[in-house]
Amino acid sequence: MGIRWVLGISLLCAQSPDALQILNTMLDRTGTLRTLRYELRKYERIKGKLLSEHMRFKLRRQPFAVYGYQFSPRQGVEVLYPAEPGSQRMLVKPNSFPYLPLTLDPYGDLVLEDQHQTIHAVGFDLVRSLLLSAREKYRSLLTQLVRYDGSFIWDGHKCHKIVLSPPNYRIETYTAQQGENLFQLGEKLKVGWYKIMELNQLKSPNISLKAGQILKVPSDYGKVIRLLIDAERYIPLVVEVEDEAGVYERYEYYGVEVDPPFTDKDFSRNNPEYRF
Repeated sequence: MGIRWVLGISLLCAQSPDALQILNTMLDRTGTLRTLRYELRKYERIKGKLLSEHMRFKLRRQPFAVYGYQFSPRQGVEVLYPAEPGSQRMLVKPNSFPYLPLTLDPYGDLVLEDQHQTIHAVGFDLVRSLLLSAREKYRSLLTQLVRYDGSFIWDGHKCHKIVLSPPNYRIETYTAQQGENLFQLGEKLKVGWYKIMELNQLKSPNISLKAGQILKVPSDYGKVIRLLIDAERYIPLVVEVEDEAGVYERYEYYGVEVDPPFTDKDFSRNNPEYRF
């Protein structure tokens, strides 16, 4: 898949810290965040290839709002959610024909083409939700499943590397209920909707499933989950997920600012710094 884990500088430790305590502290800390600003380099496996994207984000958790600017693969693309206060739509400036900003459904097929996640996964809440679910599911086995794998320097920050390996990861079957879609199914099972779509060779996460329809689903979000957690701020700076085929997705966070003082202007299409 072309991506190696060791991109930081490994630091030898005389005694390994408590991996589970580090993980629990991260889960507590990320639940208290109000706003974030950062750059993201993401790698997601689409049709067997890892596709990359580089963006800058502003995030406000309550009320939820996101502004994003893309550096690559298409520089100048901008996204804003919600498009207007109270809206459930997102504003996208494509920086290509038709060049005009478009108001789109964030769960629509056009927005989610070649994407593992929706706009609602920006920030740390999705990974936090998945890890909280795994912690509950494997509560009696956690000390065996979570291990410390050294410390690293990442983006100028000392980080703890934590590895989670759910036992007996496998592809199993699920019997659908009438009207379910892949977003609902992914949330119910705490697995990726894109992974379900890929396993079943479906064309859209928005299809309405039929009662009794048999689907292939993963038993867990990933076979292995690797985290680089900032040793001072206890936020994840790298999240990498591996499945039965190798690296499934990897998210790298740079220049993370915790709780910057945003105003409504930061999430307005009328901000003069934006080009909507």
